[in-house]
Amino acid sequence: MFLASWRGMAIPALALGLGVLWMRIAPQAPSPDDPAYGLWAAHTRLRFGPLFDPLDRLGLWSLAGTPGWRLLWAALGWSFLAHALEAARARRPLMALSFALLVLAIGVGGLGRYLPPPRSPALALGEGERVDDFRMILEENGLSLWRQGDLIGRTAFRAGFPFLIGPYGGIAWRSHPVLELEAAGPSGPLPLRAALDAPLTPRLLLHPSLEGEAFAAIPDARWILRVQEGRWLTVFEEGTGAVVWQEELPRLADGQTIEQALPGGYVLRLTARPVYRFLLFPLPAFLQRLLSIGTALLGLGIGGAAWLRAAMARSPRSA
Repeated sequence: MFLASWRGMAIPALALGLGVLWMRIAPQAPSPDDPAYGLWAAHTRLRFGPLFDPLDRLGLWSLAGTPGWRLLWAALGWSFLAHALEAARARRPLMALSFALLVLAIGVGGLGRYLPPPRSPALALGEGERVDDFRMILEENGLSLWRQGDLIGRTAFRAGFPFLIGPYGGIAWRSHPVLELEAAGPSGPLPLRAALDAPLTPRLLLHPSLEGEAFAAIPDARWILRVQEGRWLTVFEEGTGAVVWQEELPRLADGQTIEQALPGGYVLRLTARPVYRFLLFPLPAFLQRLLSIGTALLGLGIGGAAWLRAAMARSPRSA
């Protein structure tokens, strides 16, 4: 039986590994009803150009949901089951247990198809975003979750480690930092505006566009500011477009601040704020994923230990 051979296990495992590598290289599409879908589509089209549509027809932007992807997992699961039965017949209980745990991990992982999809907000320090019926805020000492003005939960977290908050479980990782802008003139602090119809604010986070540019306006000074790639600062005169100031900014560590003096007694204050992207799952989906990953790691650990013990037992005879 092909699936009971090592090739029957290696071929789907290799194909799945290549698929995971592709999903790391190419950002997968969020759900079409996710507010981030439009931004993802624009960014991915800009990055991949004419390849976007052919890859879309192949289903490579939603690879985990394609029938071929599920077929590969099913083939790997059947191969693990065949190896578990073979190890049991050969009276190798540890290897049988290892393969059985891997079968269980694939089965539990497959339940994710029937559970709600995760949310993936990205927040800079001090920012908040709506998640379902809640508002999530990234604070100085962690993450908080609010609903209609009531605190639902608060937690500290570390990048790359799972956490629980309210009805969600999640994991966070670092993204590119953004610059927080404040401005002052001869008479004191000045209000800022992110766009023409945006409200005035005393400080502004300069989130870059798809082209790597961020803009802000200082209405009292009649200036427009542009920051390119988080490094080049250009100040234009509103209306004429004349360049008032241009300079390359130094790289800033998290929380580090620089002050830039400009003509006319104006000062810009720029602070680097860390940005985290969160992958949030409803609690049942989060526990399902933890169980699947934990079972797989346990199965691999037991299998590795059994293989090492068998190799050590053979080494004196081979000597």
